[in-house]
Amino acid sequence: MNLFGLGIRSIIRKPVKSILLFLLVLVVSTFIYAGWSSRSASVVTQNAGRQAIGASFRLEINENNRHTRMEQLSKEIGAVTSGSKDGYHQEQLQNGSWQTWVDHSFETLIKSDIEQIAEVDGIKDYNITTAGAVANPVNFLRIEDADRDQYSDLLGVTLRGNLSMQYDFDIQNGNIELQEGRLIVSQDKNVCVISGELAEKNKLSLGDELQFNNIGDRENSHVYEAMIVGIYKTIQKMTPIMSGDTFRSENIIFTDLSFPERPEGNEGNPLYQYAAFFVENVEEYDNVKSHIMQISIDWNRYDLLDNTGMSDTMAENFGDLNKMSSILLYFTFSAGIIILFIVFLFWMKIRIYEIGIFLSMGRRKWEIILQFLLEGILIGSLAFLVSTSFAPLFSDAAAEYLVGSQIEQGEQKEKAEEGMVAGLEYESDSNVVGVAVKINKDIIAVSGLSVLGIIMAAISISGVYIAAQKPKDILSRMS
Repeated sequence: MNLFGLGIRSIIRKPVKSILLFLLVLVVSTFIYAGWSSRSASVVTQNAGRQAIGASFRLEINENNRHTRMEQLSKEIGAVTSGSKDGYHQEQLQNGSWQTWVDHSFETLIKSDIEQIAEVDGIKDYNITTAGAVANPVNFLRIEDADRDQYSDLLGVTLRGNLSMQYDFDIQNGNIELQEGRLIVSQDKNVCVISGELAEKNKLSLGDELQFNNIGDRENSHVYEAMIVGIYKTIQKMTPIMSGDTFRSENIIFTDLSFPERPEGNEGNPLYQYAAFFVENVEEYDNVKSHIMQISIDWNRYDLLDNTGMSDTMAENFGDLNKMSSILLYFTFSAGIIILFIVFLFWMKIRIYEIGIFLSMGRRKWEIILQFLLEGILIGSLAFLVSTSFAPLFSDAAAEYLVGSQIEQGEQKEKAEEGMVAGLEYESDSNVVGVAVKINKDIIAVSGLSVLGIIMAAISISGVYIAAQKPKDILSRMS
């Protein structure tokens, strides 16, 4: 009788052992499916999320390069010399200590660099956002916490300029939405959009003019006016950049791109903090990024983030899913090989008489091991086919559990860090994109090969038990 026939007869003749092996391989196969499916889900979900939020890039200053430039300019000016160069300033005070600072020209994104990126094929639109500028409210009252000591506060409001307000990150993230009027567009000048709370407190409506001047010279500085073209509703309080009511969500006033620099006293010297570039075709996302990086600008000065920071966050979150999936696969592989090794080793020991008979009939050791391998593959194949029928359900549950575990860890981390920064009482909300797991032919193929590899590894290792013994020792145990 050939090996295949002997394997079938052996499986049928020992139903209890065969069922035990079937159940073990079924469990291993199911976890193998879950591991590979979760790894696939991290990619699929990231791409789906990119499509949902719109593919975009965000340009911002590289912090390490910023410090490098400061050190370089300090050396060029002279370590013991007061002076200024390229927006960097250093001055020795009367007490002998040194004071250093930088102005907008040092900190800002360079507009010509932004415009070069915006001209890359595949970029359909772009936005520039200024850093928050503090201004003094002249003809209106800001929102204040009555129970808060305002002694250390600047007693102002925050102005944030946008080239196109629809692309502001708080609009994109859903923190605020338009309640009345319209958003600011690139053609606007001397306009603003205010919070509903600020409008209600001051009985303001569309078309009214708000007045601002320099926070450091409230009495004598020039007053600038901006007309209200929109009123926004707060869905989720915007994260303040500093403590104090000046920076609270309700006191953030959106303006056209050039307005904040004027009451701040920096007209003609803007501070562009972010630039966002929106890709026309999501499928061309990586190609567009490649073309952007080929532009001849000082890339050391910048960081180019994906999807206004969202893609990086998603990649990080689902990168953790990828890591956790890898851990699941590693654990399943290791545990599967160890458990099946023990099962097959036990199997071989209780079949010592069968092995002895085969040896007495002239069968070689490798043929006996090959028969055991064939039996394992036959049972494993049946278990794998059965696991395939409910793999999608289990894989979905496993992926959701892994993501849920990651989210829970993130929430615990946020709670642990609460209160570490004084005055930042407002919570930020983040939306979680769901996990979609699909069992395709690639997943089935790689899972099947994985299960086959585990069975072969376990039987090969346990086969050492036979290979290491002399035939006469095995035959002597039959007496």
